[in-house]
Amino acid sequence: MTDVAGKVAFVTGGARGLGLATARALAARGASLVLADIDLAGAELAADHLRQQGASVLAVHLDVASEDSWAAAGERTRAFGPVRILISNAGVGGGSGPFESYDTEVWRWNYAVNAHAHLYACRTFLKSMKESAEACHITLTSSMVAVVPPPISVAYISSKFATLGIAMALRNELAATKVGVSVLMPGMSATRIVETTRKLRPVPGDTSSAATSQAMQGILAGGMSPDRIGTYVVNAIEADRFWIFTHPEWKAMAEQVAADMLSAFGESADPDYPGDDIEGLIAANGGRMFGADR
Repeated sequence: MTDVAGKVAFVTGGARGLGLATARALAARGASLVLADIDLAGAELAADHLRQQGASVLAVHLDVASEDSWAAAGERTRAFGPVRILISNAGVGGGSGPFESYDTEVWRWNYAVNAHAHLYACRTFLKSMKESAEACHITLTSSMVAVVPPPISVAYISSKFATLGIAMALRNELAATKVGVSVLMPGMSATRIVETTRKLRPVPGDTSSAATSQAMQGILAGGMSPDRIGTYVVNAIEADRFWIFTHPEWKAMAEQVAADMLSAFGESADPDYPGDDIEGLIAANGGRMFGADR
């Protein structure tokens, strides 16, 4: 992908936050936009503002956790134009408290929104993108906590870790196509994810989780501007960069995580085992592992 101008971009969570910020940056480069959000009124309002600035925008209702909702949004979008940029961004927080105390419905909901939705997104648009002669691009929103997990919110952290795995595998799978892949790994960002989570959460939170969410909301309020991140994301798409690290201060901690993992490699569990055929594994996958072709 070298130019987003003239292409249709489908952005989930497009009514606000990182989704809207990325949409603004895409519009500034000449892309047409589909703002998809569970809050249709919010998406319509955002679309009106962008239209006033000269952008071509469609607002659609989308519950990213529902395959039926994806089918309906995809049908509306096809009449608007072929999607060539997919920003699978919508996300929610995962609650707090000890892992074993998680409410089952909250856990399932968190994964449905933060991880399963990427499958539904690709089911809706990837086939057409692969068949197109144009350069296309997919960006998935993960988080720095997928690399450096703090001791809170196992549901959120693990679902974002799943997103990272999806992006890495998809990068290899699509390496021989014209579809590029990026994974956004932001640190603290001044979004309303805590407020959105409280509003959409399938079961009420307890006093402890309410206190934690209030504290987190205060921390995020001082985070990086979503508009700065949105521009950074579009720059990465145009440069066809896979990793989108927006907060360099996390690098030292990421290095510690990597060092800890690498230091654990030692002798084989079976000294007589000849070792896995890594070259054969790479060849069996078309030589497209680890993004080497990009």
